[in-house]
Amino acid sequence: MSDIIQGTKRKRIGDVVIAGGLVTLEQLENALSLQKGKKKKLGKVLIELGYVTEKQVAEVLSEQLMLPLIDWDNKIVDKKLLKLIPREALESRLVFPIERTEKGLLIAMADPLDWEAIDNIRFMTGFAISVAVATESSIENAIENNYGTTERAWDLLEEIPEYEEVEFVKTISVEEESVNIQSLFKLSEAPPVIKFVTMILVDAARAKASDIHIEPMERRPQVRYRIDGVLRKVFTFPRHMQDSVISRIKIISNLDITNRRLPQDGRTTLKFEGRNLELRVSTLPTAHGENIVIRLLDTSQGLIPLSKIGLNEKILKQILGILNQPQGMFLVTGPTGSGKTTTLYAMLKQLQTDQEMIITIEDPVEYKLPGILQVGVKEAIGFTFATALRSILRQDPDIIMVGEIRDRDTVEIAVRASLTGHFVLSSVHTNDTVSTITRLIDLGLEPFLVSSAVSGIFAQRLVRKICEKCKIEMDFNAEVENWKVPLIKKCYKGQGCKECHHTGYKGRIGVYEFLVIDTKLRRLLAKRATEDEIWEAARENGLVTLFEDAWEKVKAGITSVEEVLSKVPYKHIEHPEIRLEAE
Repeated sequence: MSDIIQGTKRKRIGDVVIAGGLVTLEQLENALSLQKGKKKKLGKVLIELGYVTEKQVAEVLSEQLMLPLIDWDNKIVDKKLLKLIPREALESRLVFPIERTEKGLLIAMADPLDWEAIDNIRFMTGFAISVAVATESSIENAIENNYGTTERAWDLLEEIPEYEEVEFVKTISVEEESVNIQSLFKLSEAPPVIKFVTMILVDAARAKASDIHIEPMERRPQVRYRIDGVLRKVFTFPRHMQDSVISRIKIISNLDITNRRLPQDGRTTLKFEGRNLELRVSTLPTAHGENIVIRLLDTSQGLIPLSKIGLNEKILKQILGILNQPQGMFLVTGPTGSGKTTTLYAMLKQLQTDQEMIITIEDPVEYKLPGILQVGVKEAIGFTFATALRSILRQDPDIIMVGEIRDRDTVEIAVRASLTGHFVLSSVHTNDTVSTITRLIDLGLEPFLVSSAVSGIFAQRLVRKICEKCKIEMDFNAEVENWKVPLIKKCYKGQGCKECHHTGYKGRIGVYEFLVIDTKLRRLLAKRATEDEIWEAARENGLVTLFEDAWEKVKAGITSVEEVLSKVPYKHIEHPEIRLEAE
């Protein structure tokens, strides 16, 4: 870092724009208040509000901090520098490497007062850092132009073998009805396209991605992976390849390449390196072409046992007690991608015996479970959760798993089943355990039926774990500024390294909240108690909230403050206006 920059270390961008006469104090205060909710950089908020332009911010920062202003159009970038810093790190902080200097590395920044970003770049490269100023759009264009080429894709193609042992289990033949379709089919079967699509799938699997997004854009389609619950842009590719790539994916997943105006769903199996990957493919027509999302399910890893999903001994014992009951309803709740299906499968595995008849209703069936009858709903032909549930009740089941309760019919049939000698497992999309009760009532279920049928409600979230390779201790007060949360002695975060793809996180862990519907709660429900009354009674009974469970993992250095505050609801913190004393 240059001496000039070092001397400005205590300044913030708000101080600089005020000193430069760009905004008034009132405008700055307004921008700061909006920034808290938007989680954006202050400069970005000021621009969005129309108080300043990108160019004005860059010029004032350059003048006030005595830093060079980069004219991006006239700057030639050394390609060797692009290998020093991953694209993800540049995009997250809006920085770009300019040139090697005698003192180290010169980088362009939209916010040269982002000291954490400067420290991270220094850590990644091992160079002393000097800073220049550039506009946000110029840095974004530079990243796109230099990293957003096919070079990333073709580099991967060269690194990965010819896929001699990769096999798509299921393919189809397509009727060639017209010249255009025939051409499209031939292009999709061309060796470069086959290799390109296979590369995307294998690369995503090796990166432990849960989903692949192939998104049409106005200029260049982009490929993004969802890793640890967060989407990460990997590369773009030429627009002229878009149709052939999409057609190749549709062919291997048993979809109709002639149908480009309606959404489609398909699946296939990819075998490579001794692994079986179930690929669930969804297409959606958009203004710039078909959007493709591929869910990757590694069936070779097997199911996680209930004892291994991260439950403490107390909750595990309570859950096992409910699962051993001959009848009743057990609900798992949380948003999409929170691990509900994994938990339900773990419970089914726990319940499975030779003496029990288990049937599941899913949309779709994600993992095939030996010894369990699994039914996939097909809403397009009227075979819904409710319809399927009515049918399987005539199959003499002991245990029923309903993938999701979405409507009144489904919940009424499920409750009826639980009250007539069946044990029912299901999931609901709600924020926490207590709000699940409210949701069931909103669906038309009488409170006395909720109290009679439901035995337990289990809420969960997944939060990212801090990467152990680049884990550092942080100033807690700086991390939680403007948040009313309990104080702790230490907190940690990942600085970003090669091991975690410079994200600071690697892997995920569950945080949980478990509500047992005991006698006291049943009485309250029968009296049509409010949600607040139910919540108060649950807390008196020892309920540990999602936030409290997550905060324990912050204390243990497993996850970060930022991750918990962004993923876990904290509305039920006791007396949030009171900052607790450090332990």
